[in-house]
Amino acid sequence: MGLRSAGAIEGQPTPLVPAQAPGSGDPAASPPPAGSSATRGAPEGALSQAELDLLSFFLDDGAAGGELDSLGRWLRDFEDRATAVGLSLNRGKCRLSVAPGATIPEALQGIETCPLDEIQHLGVPCGSPEKMRVFVDEEAVKGAERKMRMIASLPDAHVALTLLKFCAGFVSVVHLMRAVGAVFDFACIDQATQSCLATITGIETDASAWALASLPVRLGGLGLHSCADTAAIAHIAATFDGEACLPSLVTPYVLPHAMLLDEDDTFLASLDDPRLAPFETVLEKIQNALQARDNYGGRGQKVWSATVHDERRKALIISMTEELGRSGQLQGSALALKQVQVRARIQSCSGQHASAWLYGNAEADPKLWLSPAELAVAIRLRLGLPIAPMPSICRLCGTGSADVDGVHARSCFSGGRRTRMHNALRDVIADFARRGLLAPAVERPVFSNTERKRPDISYVRDGTTVVLDVAVTFPLQPSNPQYAKRAAEKPGGAATAYATAVKEGKYRGIIDNEPNPREWLAVPLVVDTFGAWCPGALTELRQIARKSALREDRTASAACQDFFHQLSFQ
Repeated sequence: MGLRSAGAIEGQPTPLVPAQAPGSGDPAASPPPAGSSATRGAPEGALSQAELDLLSFFLDDGAAGGELDSLGRWLRDFEDRATAVGLSLNRGKCRLSVAPGATIPEALQGIETCPLDEIQHLGVPCGSPEKMRVFVDEEAVKGAERKMRMIASLPDAHVALTLLKFCAGFVSVVHLMRAVGAVFDFACIDQATQSCLATITGIETDASAWALASLPVRLGGLGLHSCADTAAIAHIAATFDGEACLPSLVTPYVLPHAMLLDEDDTFLASLDDPRLAPFETVLEKIQNALQARDNYGGRGQKVWSATVHDERRKALIISMTEELGRSGQLQGSALALKQVQVRARIQSCSGQHASAWLYGNAEADPKLWLSPAELAVAIRLRLGLPIAPMPSICRLCGTGSADVDGVHARSCFSGGRRTRMHNALRDVIADFARRGLLAPAVERPVFSNTERKRPDISYVRDGTTVVLDVAVTFPLQPSNPQYAKRAAEKPGGAATAYATAVKEGKYRGIIDNEPNPREWLAVPLVVDTFGAWCPGALTELRQIARKSALREDRTASAACQDFFHQLSFQ
């Protein structure tokens, strides 16, 4: 049903609240939601449930159901009340569903009817399982695949990847998954997403790489969530949330006869989904929530999905390290080091703001988007895939072997790349400090007892002289396996180890000899080549972002996002 204002420009009606009928009960018609622009100011009781069995709304969609005569009286009353506040009803946007052979009363004449099997509400089929299956296969799945083909055809790979993450795949069918659950196989959406990723980046992912890509960004993945692995949880959470709303949607007469959770076949099928069987912790949380009738404040899907993702990552790391042993290509200490490096890589990619480069910022400088070749290499490094078909001699140092995994390429000191990266990071940090009116000094002597030590950046903040020392470390460098071990323990572990071993003692003695050592603060800003910062650096960089936000009249979170986005491209 839709409402249109009576006095639109040039006599053209203005649509306000489109809606369609639900799939249960007799006919369905719907008013606008309470409190919307279409009903604000209407007489009290205009949306009264009256004799209806069902009256529900979600944003601008609504549904009403009951006996035909009751529904006709309610609809006529609603039209009268709408007219009283200058609105008129557009019956062309109404849908009426009735049982076969039913006589439609005069009050409902002129409304288009549709079979019970073909009812859709909020983009979800509500008819028979057969019709629902046809809808999922022919409309939802094919629509999602068509959208991904369009995205994959874009010339800008980085833009295409961003659209794939936020506009297609999982996000385009999550509402449908919440409605129909695991009774339908959404694996075809995952296959289409994997194919789209391959077209965009030119990377054919194997099973392990795709399993990693489907993990959230916070866990080192690409955030291309698996629909097949999430459908059951999505439906369980949605059904559980909906049960709490039943008293406000149906009349007391209908409520005792409403379908209970233990009688809902689709809900029970989702609980028994074999994809959930390995995750005993999640199943236990779901059962506890059902017994306590605690839906986590509507956050059940987020909570349970996060647990599944955490357990999937643990299992994936074990699987990847065991696969290295079964391959027989590495033995002894070389195998042990490689297994540690796998864990270190995933942990480092999981660091806070380590993935700021992954999905572009529409408001950022156009230079802060990767070219197709750069994006392909970055994705390969993140997923642990080779970046070259075979090893070669390093063109910079002329002595090292440039391995296919890019280990030597990121640890070679020749060519000045490390220095340029260091200086670029320093300049971005100094620029944001300048925008925050911290008046930073770049590589100038600030200590009273020596001029030999010149910190990268120094400024005075709240009466304390802060000296910053920027450094970049590679957590997988073969010459220092301790960094890989520390990186494998937690995100930013390699950066923290480097800051502790190299940077923290660099200024300690100098500051202790200052007249007021308590008025000084030395902060190592250490980041590894996967983007993970040491904790002290994160704290200080956020302070700088907040200072700039105050001066530029924007939120601290927006400034922080912009700051780390720029840093990730240096």
